[in-house]
Amino acid sequence: MIFAVLTLLGPLVAFLINGLLGRRYIKNAAPVVAIAGVSVSFVCALILFYLVSTQGFSVDGTLYTWVIAGSLQVPFGILVDPLTSIMLIVVTTISLMVHIYSIGYMHGDKGFWRFFTYLSVFTLSMLILVLGNNFLMLFVGWELVGLSSYLLIGFWFFKKSAADACKKAFVMNRIGDFGFYIGLLLVIFTFRSLNYSDAFNAEAIHHVKETTYTVFGMNFSLLDLMTFGLFCGAMGKSAQFPLHTWLPDAMEGPTPVSALIHAATMVTAGVYMVARCNALFSEAHMTSQFVIFAGATTAFLGASIGLTQYDLKRILAYSTVSQLGYMIMATGVGAYVAAIFHLFTHAMFKGLLFLCSGSVMHAMHDNLDVRVMGGLKKKMPITHWTYLIGCIAIAGIPPLAGFWSKDEILAMTYGSGHTFAWLVGTGVAGMTAFYMFRSYFLVFQGTPRDQHLHDHAHESPIAMTFPLVFLAICSVLVGIVFGYPLEDGFIHHFLGPVLTPAHAHAHEMAHSTATALMALSIAIAVAGISVAYLFYVKMYPVLPEKTVKTFKPVHKLLLNKWYFDELYDFLFVHPIVMLSSVVFWRAIDVNVIDFTVNAFGRVPMWIGSVARHIQTGRIQTYIFTMVVGVIVLVAFFYTV
Repeated sequence: MIFAVLTLLGPLVAFLINGLLGRRYIKNAAPVVAIAGVSVSFVCALILFYLVSTQGFSVDGTLYTWVIAGSLQVPFGILVDPLTSIMLIVVTTISLMVHIYSIGYMHGDKGFWRFFTYLSVFTLSMLILVLGNNFLMLFVGWELVGLSSYLLIGFWFFKKSAADACKKAFVMNRIGDFGFYIGLLLVIFTFRSLNYSDAFNAEAIHHVKETTYTVFGMNFSLLDLMTFGLFCGAMGKSAQFPLHTWLPDAMEGPTPVSALIHAATMVTAGVYMVARCNALFSEAHMTSQFVIFAGATTAFLGASIGLTQYDLKRILAYSTVSQLGYMIMATGVGAYVAAIFHLFTHAMFKGLLFLCSGSVMHAMHDNLDVRVMGGLKKKMPITHWTYLIGCIAIAGIPPLAGFWSKDEILAMTYGSGHTFAWLVGTGVAGMTAFYMFRSYFLVFQGTPRDQHLHDHAHESPIAMTFPLVFLAICSVLVGIVFGYPLEDGFIHHFLGPVLTPAHAHAHEMAHSTATALMALSIAIAVAGISVAYLFYVKMYPVLPEKTVKTFKPVHKLLLNKWYFDELYDFLFVHPIVMLSSVVFWRAIDVNVIDFTVNAFGRVPMWIGSVARHIQTGRIQTYIFTMVVGVIVLVAFFYTV
């Protein structure tokens, strides 16, 4: 228990010190405090992982009773099990590397101390979400993660694009979180508790599954309604269709923030929540079908848009959207271990790729257009080789990390009978290999397309290159260390007790079938890389330009991100703005609220303007008034 508490205290203390003293006293020493805090969490996470994996250590304890409302009691409790320990490794490892990297990347920024304060809050938020043993702590961490992302995406708030991006992320997540709130209320209503141990009780779940309600003329089990509400929150946090459009815009924040959001914090929160609630989701069959649909659709949309983007960070952002689709799809088919395994491996190579993009951005004077790059291989050898490793890993080439987890997701999807989802996932694998190596060839291979930028390019300082090398090593090793042999590696035995659904037997298949699927997956990845090499090395720029002209409508559709932003603006943003300006502003705000408030000032002003003619301070006025008054009184009494 003490190590779990220390894991939380590290970033909490760092946040308090930097937040209270950073602006005036600590200033440039803020990263020392922040790194010390996250280092404590990292060491404690390693210790907990060792204890859980070697000694079967587990904790489900209460520090104190947090909420008492009648019969409902919610503790501030800690849960440490295999899933928690894996997530702690992911969060603290990526967070520590991002903290170190940020020393070089953010050097000289006016908000240096503020940036590291926000990073500590972000890390703390995710640790609360992961370590809690009940839905209320999950909810608190959930909302703090949203707040942290808002602060960091909009860190450079003086830029309109950054301010708009953080507001967009906040609003899109509020939409998803509305469903999440309903799901939590249904959990309280159903189980009379927010503790995981009560909500995941098999007997209670069976009873809930038998309870049905009619919604819009259709019968739904209470369990389906509950899990659908919870999944709406995951759709927002993990950027699933149709709430996926905020994530690419989050690139407006500093690159270390992008790495942290995409690899280990906000977007992984939704996947973790679904996996943690696997006892509920595995029995909610209608919700599971929707989860598969949302995951497969998101994977395809993200990959298809990534094919045409020219901004390096946006290519990686849409790659994240696509990979999150894989993870969500895996949870839908009941492959929860494969989903968390891919979350784990993805954190390593996606964190690496984003930090590499920051290194390129640093060298190219903040220019991220891949069309003006090229030939950076010799200028930036460390960034080049580490980025190449990241591309190979995400493309699914063995023995690097991405192969083990992504191949397992595809195999599990096929084995569960969801052939169409498997076809989509397999096609997405080929697209992923293509657009990732497209970015690699355009940035590092060939000849410089902007000689001035190329001449001034240079390798990043050691504070930035050390995390690249560390994460590159992880991207090479974690897959084979944790996933070999396929579907029977260490991570499967480790996570199996907490993530094995009731219908896991549906994923069993013949060895020959599994081998054929694996070979097909590798062949498609190699084909994607080969096509990228043909387009952007052998026949560049002739073949890409000819292809764009031939398929101009399709290219324009993908380049404009399927026009989702424009569609949402037309359907929701513009009508709401119009309604607000015409009805709420003019009719209510101006004519009712402003009129009422202003009346409290104008009425006394009018009374005063009248009264001042009586109280003039002139004797002749008072005598005249008295004479008039006497005449009026005499006339009144005389007539009476």
